[in-house]
Amino acid sequence: MVHYISFLVVFISLLFISACEKKEVKNETLKIAAIEPLSGPYAAVGQDLVEQLKFYANLVNLNGGLKDGRNIEIIALDNAMKAEKTTELLRKSIDEGIRFITQGAGSNHALNIIKQLEKYNSRNPGKEVLFLNHSAVTTTFTNELCTFYHFRFDANVDMKVAALVTQLSKDQDIKKVYLINQNYAYGQSFQKAAKKFLKERAPNIEVVGDELIQPFGKVQDFNPYVTKIKVSEADAILTGNWGPDAYRLVNSLADSGIKSKIYGIYVALPTGMPVMGEKAVYNPIIQVKETHENDNDTPDWLKKINDLHLEQTTMSMDTDRFRFMMEMFAEATKISNSFEPKDIALALEGMKGRGAHGEVLMRKQDHQIHFDIVAGLVSNKVEKPIQYRGENFGMAYSTVGKISKEDVTLETTCEMKRP
Repeated sequence: MVHYISFLVVFISLLFISACEKKEVKNETLKIAAIEPLSGPYAAVGQDLVEQLKFYANLVNLNGGLKDGRNIEIIALDNAMKAEKTTELLRKSIDEGIRFITQGAGSNHALNIIKQLEKYNSRNPGKEVLFLNHSAVTTTFTNELCTFYHFRFDANVDMKVAALVTQLSKDQDIKKVYLINQNYAYGQSFQKAAKKFLKERAPNIEVVGDELIQPFGKVQDFNPYVTKIKVSEADAILTGNWGPDAYRLVNSLADSGIKSKIYGIYVALPTGMPVMGEKAVYNPIIQVKETHENDNDTPDWLKKINDLHLEQTTMSMDTDRFRFMMEMFAEATKISNSFEPKDIALALEGMKGRGAHGEVLMRKQDHQIHFDIVAGLVSNKVEKPIQYRGENFGMAYSTVGKISKEDVTLETTCEMKRP
């Protein structure tokens, strides 16, 4: 009898300990370090990225979270757009036991993370770190620089430029195009892709200018470039410029009275609307995106999420990739029944997620996401104008074209080494 009571006490104790452990797992969070510029000239861009990441992470948490109900916690870290800070913060995150990194503002910083993690992961088996790239789009990252522990949830430069040129080629009024891009990995990638796809998909359009400028807000006066554009008689400008380098170009063109269509990837971000104002509609700005709030094909379930995004962040939804990145990451923890980066990476390979126009696909071969792309025109004649930090800008995107993911599914040179 004594033995039976002792056994019962031990058994109950084990059940209690097990229950406590389960409760602890339930309350514990999985940390994802977001390394973005939260100070300096690109602070507004970085802050918006982090806020969107937190919103969609919380949305996952509200819908059951990760495996075992664990929640995602976004740890925001400020690299001030400086390479040495990115390296420092990456090492700090690893030292603190964070095994998941996300980043997107600046392909040079993404390249830094990719190279650092490739070395670290090869030297630390069993302690690997996974990089979830939401916006750094230099094509080589999923081509010759592809690596098992890097996944890109945005279309790469070649895919976006292919979409832009496909849309541009439909405009019979465009005979001459001027290229202007930032002189670093991303801008150079855009320049190379633009020349390639103009030749392949719009051979009748002449390239009448090709500029590489100092990036990240260093060019204060765009008038010299605008003068060259005027002399070239370009009908359209094809640019990868973003942030101040995009807004100043748009404003300078309008101030000079030059009429030219502007095709880009990040020309008209909400952070730039206060800077551009009505000048954003002086010249037609066509931008490729996953979707936008005036997209008539948006499914009802996504409309509800977008409404919630506006309500909670005071910002209109600008990108959808943060949502499907978080959803797919959460699903990968459940499929793999693991929080190990290696297991999650294997689960993400070939995974399909919910997109605004059907399935999005994470290609196994190179860890590059694929989805249908929308071409939007910045317009002041829209049902839902962009709202940003409580301010209504009176303009937003209006769909002018759609490019299927088949038209932007390109060959890759990736030869991935898997563990």
